Amino acid sequence: MLISRNLLGLIFILVLALSIIIKPPRPSGFMAQNGQTVNNMMVITASGQRKTLGQVLNHRPGLLNFFATWCPACRMELPDLHEAILSHDKLILLSQGTPAATAVFLRQYGISPTSSFYDPSGRLFNSFFVTTLPTSYFVNRNGRIVSKVIGPMTPALLRENLRRANKS
Repeated sequence: MLISRNLLGLIFILVLALSIIIKPPRPSGFMAQNGQTVNNMMVITASGQRKTLGQVLNHRPGLLNFFATWCPACRMELPDLHEAILSHDKLILLSQGTPAATAVFLRQYGISPTSSFYDPSGRLFNSFFVTTLPTSYFVNRNGRIVSKVIGPMTPALLRENLRRANKS
């Protein structure tokens, strides 16, 4: 009994010492948080061109919507996204699907494939911590994240977040 207490005490002290000595690295770079800019993040156009989100946004507030053609919730909110975007806002649809399949899908909803951009490697999805589809980030005219919504949005929630992006 005494040996097991001493052993447990020794293990506890060892774990405590290691937790003080070995510190996990502090995150650096892009963390997809409010206030952080998305301007340097790379996307691929339907024609295969690489562009930064800053180039795509062109100093306009916008909505970055991570989606998939097979996602029922994405299909549900897509008409509302398209309708809610004002002429001075930018809708950026981000997919891991192929440009051809995505173009066919978007045309079913009356949306130009020029609104869609691609992330075949999943690097952008990972950078934005997308684990649920759809996931939307709202950015202001400076490309700074002002809000994030996970899952499908109601029209009211969509309008409120677009208003927030336009104000900041």
